[in-house]
Amino acid sequence: MNKSFTYHVLHQGRAEYTLITPVPDGPPKVEVKVIGIGHGEHRQLLVGTGVWKKSRILPEDIALGKSDQDKDRIGCLITEVVVPGFHWEDHKFMKKHDLEDLYKGVKGGEKFIAEFEKFVKKG
Repeated sequence: MNKSFTYHVLHQGRAEYTLITPVPDGPPKVEVKVIGIGHGEHRQLLVGTGVWKKSRILPEDIALGKSDQDKDRIGCLITEVVVPGFHWEDHKFMKKHDLEDLYKGVKGGEKFIAEFEKFVKKG
C-alpha cells in the first residue's frame, strides 16, 4: 500500500493484480485486473492511495514457460510511477493484523483471510 497514487505501466508480459480497497463500515472492495495487451486487459493501471495490492504471473502463463521455446516469453516487466514521489516511509507491506482488521466483523471474512494470509508479511 502506498500513500500516493501509483501508475503501473506495462512493457512486456502479463500480470494479475488483486486490489483491496478498505471501505468504512463495510467489507473491503476486492477487484482483480489483468495488465497485458489482450482483450479486457489493461496496458496501464492506476492504483489509488490506501489500496492494498498483490500481483502475480498468471498460472496459464507459467504453464507456457515449461517448454524451452517459450521460457523467454514468460514474465512481466512493469514500471511503477508514484505520484508525487516514492518515499519508503509512505509504503506499507500488509501484516496479518492488517488483514484481520480489514475483515473484522465482515460476514464470511474468515474465507478471505485464509485466501490472502499466505501473501502477507510475517510479524
